[in-house]
Amino acid sequence: MGKKVFVSYKHSDSSVQSLTGYCNNTVRDYVDYLINNTLKNDVYKGEGDEDLSDFKDGTIENHLKNKIHDSSITIVLISPNMKDLYKSESDQWIPWEISYSLKEIKRSDKTSYTNGILTVVLPDMKGSYDYFLKEGTCNVCNSRAVEINILFQILKKNMFNAKVLKSSNCRYCNSYAGGSYIESVKWKDFISNKDFYLDKAIEIMNDRKSYNITKEVQDNSYENTIF
Repeated sequence: MGKKVFVSYKHSDSSVQSLTGYCNNTVRDYVDYLINNTLKNDVYKGEGDEDLSDFKDGTIENHLKNKIHDSSITIVLISPNMKDLYKSESDQWIPWEISYSLKEIKRSDKTSYTNGILTVVLPDMKGSYDYFLKEGTCNVCNSRAVEINILFQILKKNMFNAKVLKSSNCRYCNSYAGGSYIESVKWKDFISNKDFYLDKAIEIMNDRKSYNITKEVQDNSYENTIF
């Protein structure tokens, strides 16, 4: 049986590369691609085609809670304008979905444990990932930079959060050799080797005691990190 996967994303973000055969020209096209192709042997637990705009926030929250509660992996689709800069992070859906995914929620019939979480970075309108992942920023160790200024705080705080961070030992940059509870992968790499990345998220989840995991939504300042 496939893995139960919840997908968190900014539905209306149109600042991504158009997908051939899809007509919305928003992040939702990438979700549809995952459902129809990459995750077709898994169990998709995320938002469907239903229009939730006419429902009250409480109704939507309970609807999504049920889906997250019955999942084991949460994929967060990173897109250039995933954050609404005019709203508090605590008033946006993605941070809340991540927070709920990280918590252990007990119900009368079932306990939902901390999900494995993976961020999948979508290409921008030019087909580039540089807005978030910059490859080869060090000429010696070929480390990549993560532009975390576009991330929600709950994502940022769960990256490079291993209790024991391992340095890359490069003399020319302050990079780390992994050490994140939430790791990142480019869209093109994820769809070509989905099982590898989902299995890695599960592996990290099973070793979650080795990480300082932040489970609550926060509103704080941002900074850039290299690894």
